[in-house]
Amino acid sequence: MLKRIVWLVASAAMVLGQSEPCNGHVELCARPYNNVSFACTHNSYSSPPPNALLVLNQENSIEQQLNDGIRAFMLDIVRNKPVAVDGTSNIFSTIASWFSRAKNADDPLESVHLCHESCLLIDKGPLVDSLTVIREFMDANPREIITFIIENVSGFSPTDLQPSFEKSGIASYAFAPEFAPESSHSGYKWPTLNELIAQNTRLVVFMDDKADVTLVPYILPEWEYVVEIPYANVNPVTEFPCNQDRPYDGVPRDLVVMNHFVYNRATLAGKNIDTPISAKQVEEHAYNSLDSLDKHWQTCRAVWGNRVLNFVTLDFYNIGDGAIFKLVDQINGVST
Repeated sequence: MLKRIVWLVASAAMVLGQSEPCNGHVELCARPYNNVSFACTHNSYSSPPPNALLVLNQENSIEQQLNDGIRAFMLDIVRNKPVAVDGTSNIFSTIASWFSRAKNADDPLESVHLCHESCLLIDKGPLVDSLTVIREFMDANPREIITFIIENVSGFSPTDLQPSFEKSGIASYAFAPEFAPESSHSGYKWPTLNELIAQNTRLVVFMDDKADVTLVPYILPEWEYVVEIPYANVNPVTEFPCNQDRPYDGVPRDLVVMNHFVYNRATLAGKNIDTPISAKQVEEHAYNSLDSLDKHWQTCRAVWGNRVLNFVTLDFYNIGDGAIFKLVDQINGVST
């Protein structure tokens, strides 16, 4: 009831004239969430330390990304499988590792980690830790809307994620829509940014697999509301595509992810092995330049017309002299 009263007061103020910005711009306040573009990072958690790993996608931490203006985050969640501290494979370390896994198996706060496919490749720790960092930013910045796009690598139930959301305190900001999924997969009445701010439901969470709003109402099924254009772009790329990739049914949704990142590909025994390109390669090929991003946007406009590209997604977003933020402002039609 209190949130509803606050929303009514804020709505009345909006009618009289908007003076405070939403995600940095007054012009965005009256726009529905699905009609706004956001700067997004791919594998947002995958940053140093450690350095020089082949699986790194970012140079800056999530905290720094927030401070720089990133407002949407792609996060991979993997079941943590601890290994022996000394890295040996003797019987004692094997037994210790087994007991460690058994101890954490039923504790979602310990078992849900941010990792890239496997926590043996890179492990940025429990999900709850990063959620706490983002919640602190949201506390300090009450007019910012944040989005998560979660890849559920280990097939967690949404109830496994709920303790991390609750303990971090970020669940209080999570948006739970009043509309139910429809067979058309589109045309939903999304709240405006101002409404999300007024109701203090400034966090929108999508998950690609196992989302069930009857279990956790604020973890939304990604493919009900979102389409992604191709992500497996292999270096070198001369022109980024913009056709609908996932979901594969070809039916448009309300939100579009523009994947603008590239992989190195090696083929071993007939199997493709993709790894992120390095920051140096991104710079050498000027993939993150405004020219490259703008050409991709123009390609997308030929496919999607005047649809807003909601999540402009990069690796190493900090390379390119802020081009990601310039393009997002262009898409939104606001000054940089």
